[in-house]
Amino acid sequence: MRINDKQKIILTAVVFTGIAIGLGVLNYLKFSERSELLAQIDRYVQEEQAATAKIKQIPTLREKRSKLIKNIDQHAEILPKEEHVQHDTFVEIIDGYRQDTKIIIQKAEYVEISDVENGPETASFIRHRYKFKVLGTVPDFIDFVNKIENHTRFLKVDAIKIKPLGTADQRGADLGDQADDSELAAAMEPVKEIELVISTYTYSRGHDKKI
Repeated sequence: MRINDKQKIILTAVVFTGIAIGLGVLNYLKFSERSELLAQIDRYVQEEQAATAKIKQIPTLREKRSKLIKNIDQHAEILPKEEHVQHDTFVEIIDGYRQDTKIIIQKAEYVEISDVENGPETASFIRHRYKFKVLGTVPDFIDFVNKIENHTRFLKVDAIKIKPLGTADQRGADLGDQADDSELAAAMEPVKEIELVISTYTYSRGHDKKI
C-alpha cells in the first residue's frame, strides 16, 4: 500500500508529536526528581549546619559541666555523710545538742518522703526528714534549735508545733527564799510539748538510697 504525501505529512506529525510528548514527560519526571534531590540536599545542609553549631558549643558546655560539678562538690561538702543520717546516729547527734538544756526527747522517728518531694530516684541529692517530740521550756528550746541549725553539717528545721503543758514543775516552790530572781523565773517557765521536724540531704552521686 502506497502512502501519499498527505499521509506522510500526517504520519510525520504524529511521530514528532509523540516524541515531543515523550520528551515532555521525561523532562517533567527529571525536574521532579531534581527538585526532590535539591530539597534533600537543603535538609542535609541544615542538619550539617546544626551539627557544626553544636560541635562549636562542646568546649563551652564542657566548661559549664566542670563548673557545675565543682559547685556540686562544694555544696556536698557541707552535707552529712550517709552513715550520719541513719536513725540511731542521727538521734544521737541531735541528742548532743540538748545536753546542757533541760530539753527531754520523748520520741524520734524517720519520716518517709514521697518521690514527688524527693525528686527522681536517680537524683544525687537525697532528702531525709526526722520528726522529734520533745518537752522543755521555750528558752531552752530556742537554744536547742540554734545549736541544731549551727551544726557543722547542713540541717534545717522544717516545722515547729508547740503545745503548752503548764509550769515546769514545782522547782520555784522548792527553791523558796534561797532562789534569786533569775533562778525563780527559770524555775517557773512553762514546760511545753514541742514537735520538731528536721531535714537534711545526702549526696550519693546517683547511688541507691540507704536508710
